[in-house]
Amino acid sequence: MDLSNFKEKFEHETIKIMRDFNVPGMSVLVTKDSETIYERAFGLRKRGEVKEATVDTLFGVSSITKSVTDLGILQLHEEGKLNLRDPISKYIPVEIGLKDQPIKIHDLMCHGSGVPSLMTFYMSQMNQNLYKPKAPLFPLGNWDDFYFHVNDAKSEVLSTPGTKYYYWNAGFALLGKIIEKVSGLPYEEYVKKKILSPLDMNRSTFAKEDVEADSDATVGYGYEWNEKRIKRHPKPLLTGKFIASSGGLISSVREMTNYLLCQLNGGEFQGKRILSEELIKKMWEPHNQNLQTSSQEMCPDSSVYYGYGWKVYDNYYGYKIITHQGVSGVTGGNVAFIPELTITFAQLYNVSWMPSHLMHRALALLLGKDPDETMPFYKRRKHYRKLSGRYDGYKKTITLNIENRESLLYLIDNNWSDKIEIPLIPKNDDPEVMDFYVIFPQGKMDIPFTELSNGTIIFEYERYLVHKKTIELEEENI
Repeated sequence: MDLSNFKEKFEHETIKIMRDFNVPGMSVLVTKDSETIYERAFGLRKRGEVKEATVDTLFGVSSITKSVTDLGILQLHEEGKLNLRDPISKYIPVEIGLKDQPIKIHDLMCHGSGVPSLMTFYMSQMNQNLYKPKAPLFPLGNWDDFYFHVNDAKSEVLSTPGTKYYYWNAGFALLGKIIEKVSGLPYEEYVKKKILSPLDMNRSTFAKEDVEADSDATVGYGYEWNEKRIKRHPKPLLTGKFIASSGGLISSVREMTNYLLCQLNGGEFQGKRILSEELIKKMWEPHNQNLQTSSQEMCPDSSVYYGYGWKVYDNYYGYKIITHQGVSGVTGGNVAFIPELTITFAQLYNVSWMPSHLMHRALALLLGKDPDETMPFYKRRKHYRKLSGRYDGYKKTITLNIENRESLLYLIDNNWSDKIEIPLIPKNDDPEVMDFYVIFPQGKMDIPFTELSNGTIIFEYERYLVHKKTIELEEENI
């Protein structure tokens, strides 16, 4: 492993993303064989007061919490206090689902319940004024409100458990209530006692007051778009009873690394066992293979599925990668580990979301691969930059622009009374595709690009042939 190469190529991309997405602060920590091989904090945990981020800064980890909740369920299963195949209605007053095939605890643990999103996480975000609501808000102040909102959605359940992948935050809120019912402890107290404390995660918390009292905790940053630029607003970290077990854990990359090392070591950390190796590895099994998105942009030839609180990639450059992302509205992160190579990766930041390709770039570099050459995402990004720009027709009789927006090329035609902005749809999955098409009301039109022997790029647009602007072309067209 070339750590100097990792540092150069990872940090270059990190700074670019933090600039482009206006990210105040981020922390990263990587281990190999339980030893730290890379750690770095970028930027600030709080603007205005100019408080720098550290690898001990507390961030909201959001949905990375889900594997912690599933681990708690597995602990109770191991103790014989519940069974993963029990219907959830045995423990909590939830009746949603098909009568002849009730939703089981297992189904909630892998997003296989068949219940689509009911926006409970979103309502928790809006109740804390993270940003302006666009969807209607319903009463969500107590657990009776929550249970009513879930049970009233019977018409939304069209699939039997195990046949769909619906990422369901409310399902993990229900798992938290099952932990409370079975253990006799509040969810937060159970996790602190049975998971965080044994792993020396002593500053990790779910409580707003703990964060406010900590000398090295970030604030979150919401966002709004302002003239194609993300504008950030400081916000408190997301906390609350309805999101605690689906996304409420607050931790640092250093303490989250302890959790990853426990997973990597088969449920044991520094001589303390919190779960059997058999059940830890059950968390990495393919419990739900119905994911709607593929992994091909980040790692060609790999397959992806959901385990118990983990997303798992098989054949990720020949290895199994266990990972999860978190997005809370004001903070987030990515964590991953590679069992075969005993590598862990933890990344937390104080904005809602950052492009996940940064984590995949790090993992590829740790595996000795050049992401710019092996990841279709980077090949496509470089290629689309090459195709983007201003194109002129003969003697500038027509000018067209190609813009790269959110991983799609757009054709901008502002030559006539009505301005046209339309996406170019690639004809194949080649990251360096040259043949596109657009769809107009009158039908489909091909847009082929060509690179000439002199390096000039041209494309055909209906009756027009246009050339990408170069110094030579500009002089020729004067």
